[in-house]
Amino acid sequence: MSMKKLFLFFIDGIGLCKKESPISHLFTKITGKKLMAGTQPDFFDSGVICSADASLNVPGIPQSATGQATIFTGINASEYLGYHLTALPNEKLVKLIEEQSLMKSLAEQGVTVTSANMYSTEFFQKRAARRRNAFPVSTLTIKASGVPFRYFSDYEKSMAVFADITNRLIRERGYDIEEIPPETAARNLLNILKDNQFVFFEYFMTDIYGHKRNMEGLGKSVDILNNFTETVWAGIEKETSILIISDHGNAEDLSTGDHTSNDVPAILFTKNKNEAKQFADSIHSLVDIYPWVLEYFSDK
Repeated sequence: MSMKKLFLFFIDGIGLCKKESPISHLFTKITGKKLMAGTQPDFFDSGVICSADASLNVPGIPQSATGQATIFTGINASEYLGYHLTALPNEKLVKLIEEQSLMKSLAEQGVTVTSANMYSTEFFQKRAARRRNAFPVSTLTIKASGVPFRYFSDYEKSMAVFADITNRLIRERGYDIEEIPPETAARNLLNILKDNQFVFFEYFMTDIYGHKRNMEGLGKSVDILNNFTETVWAGIEKETSILIISDHGNAEDLSTGDHTSNDVPAILFTKNKNEAKQFADSIHSLVDIYPWVLEYFSDK
């Protein structure tokens, strides 16, 4: 019997605006639509695009630590702290993630979980030595679940994907690893999905290029993300869905190098029309992602 699976693809710093932007053509080959702001969920043949509020009822510009913590704990982290927290989670958020990381909750529910992201030992060595927490929400979310991180040894078995998908960034840091096309990285992701019900992967180049107001970099990111996602979608089984979510706006507006207050896209690729409808009815803000994922696996 086939098993229900979900690929949660977190893309940092992409929002929705009413005009064309550097990221408007994300996933258009699958959706047949431009990624732009709308007032209603936008259905397509293989799923739905929803707008998710990232401001979380707190004044100010949404930030990474609170936005991501909200996604991966189901708690409104900005309200919990009383403000939007940038970059890395503080002690209060670290404790919250340790207690109810999405991956931890799924594992306790009997779901086989993992992350596809490839790490280096240097990443942990350098950050562990710092006095305050130096790990992002994603890393803490994986750690809380108790599953092992993926390293170069996993990549050599085609069972890991580096955070920029193509390995260009890690090559620039001096690592002896080949640059690969996004289609190859997608096949690695599919290999991981064969053995797990829930696979998490984080991509952050969109946020980096958004802060730098780098139109050329964003154009390359859009091509990479499209080729990667199209290959994954073409290779998954009928019972597997893809959920794409972001933490705050940024790359959609290069008039500023800062984050934006725009809603973020919450996109579900699914072959189940009822599932797309239920997703559209459920998702209104970042807080809604966590309970939806738990519900998705409730009838696994």
